[in-house]
This record gives sequence, structure tokens and C-alpha cells, in this order.
Amino acid sequence: MPYFVYRISPDRKTLDLIDAHERFRDAKNQARDLRKAQEPGDAVTVRVIFAQDRREAEVLLKESHKPSSPLEEWEG
Repeated sequence: MPYFVYRISPDRKTLDLIDAHERFRDAKNQARDLRKAQEPGDAVTVRVIFAQDRREAEVLLKESHKPSSPLEEWEG
């Protein structure tokens, strides 16, 4: 299953697929680079998600959930 890199609007209504990778490390590095390139105050979020396909990834990204740990809350 691939790792998808998305740019997500603050309201989670706009999901822009940036790329898909077979290896997590590649997806993580791309997401990190995109976050570094963002302007200060940019409300868009860059996320990596592991899913079977693009459709499943977008369903998972649109779901709202509470952080399961303090670390996840900090990263969010």
C-alpha cells in the first residue's frame, strides 16, 4: 500500500494530492520539505497517510478524530 502526501485546507474540505510513495521515508521527507517551504501563518496542513488507494486516503483524512496521545495532539 502506498503512502500519500496531501495538502489539506483548515476546514478539511480541500484535499490536494501532492504525491504517492511506496516507502514511508520518501513520503516523510517530501512532507517535511513542503512544511519547511510554507509561509509563516499558512493554515494549510501537509500530511502523510497510509491507505489502499486515493479514495480511502481522502475518506480517512476527512474524518475528524480526537488525538489518541499527547504526542499526536502536539504533531496535529
